[in-house]
Amino acid sequence: MTVLLAVVMVAALGTWIPLAQLAPGTPERSRLLYVAVGNAVLAGLTLAVGGGGLHFGWRSFWLPLGGGAVWTAGNYCVLRASAAIGLARAAGTWTPLNIVVAFAWGALLFGELKGFSATRYTVLAVAFLTVVAGVLLIAGSRDNTGEPSAGPGATRAGLLWAGAAGILWGSYFVPAQWADVPAQVGNFPLALGILTGALVLVAPAVKSIKVGARAASTQLGAGALFGIGNLMLLTLVAHVGTGTGFTIAQLSLAVNAGIGIWAFHVPQPGTRQAHRVLTGIVLAGIGGCAIATMR
Repeated sequence: MTVLLAVVMVAALGTWIPLAQLAPGTPERSRLLYVAVGNAVLAGLTLAVGGGGLHFGWRSFWLPLGGGAVWTAGNYCVLRASAAIGLARAAGTWTPLNIVVAFAWGALLFGELKGFSATRYTVLAVAFLTVVAGVLLIAGSRDNTGEPSAGPGATRAGLLWAGAAGILWGSYFVPAQWADVPAQVGNFPLALGILTGALVLVAPAVKSIKVGARAASTQLGAGALFGIGNLMLLTLVAHVGTGTGFTIAQLSLAVNAGIGIWAFHVPQPGTRQAHRVLTGIVLAGIGGCAIATMR
């Protein structure tokens, strides 16, 4: 069951962005809003089907709602970081950091590292570094054509934005997990928080968010895929722990990169960059599997 959850989660989180990219030219604000709507609809449907009922307490509803707003704020930081220093450097900064943050929350709130021997800490550290090495290979092998050549000031700002993204994206799901309710119950206020944050971001440019029917349906579908991944994440972390579950979720970057090579030809298959991506996928997979077996 745990393996199936992990596979579905990684596949969903690894494919929603490529699906969203099938509608080129869609403004980022519009993309974010339609993805948030698709995610909220999926969350509402799963709540209706799965049952459990909403609990409007601060821990069971309002904190997960705030967690959703945190995800949207992290998405904004990602856009700012990518604009300042390029997607490759930004992703190579925020991805390892959000894994560390998730492990820190797991240790502080749930005591997930209690009872670890020195040997297990060593294995965990080696596996974590292996995942980070794989992620850095994948991120650093992206096609950097057209990415900005940042000066010292822009570089510093970009790294700060990427660091903020790492902290926010490593934290957004924790309130829904801490609520200690079924995944479909905690996921609904989380999705509402994401939608609320998206509405706040698009409000200044509300007249420019209209897109065609095809683009809208593509983004809504991408949002539904993201919602499936989020639901699986909440279910998985309840089984294997915060740090472990979130680290496994980062393997979605490998799926994303693989789709980039074979579907979008970025980078081109057979090139040195593509080989580096594939090496990164293998390393991240090995490290992720090693972490998964420690629970």
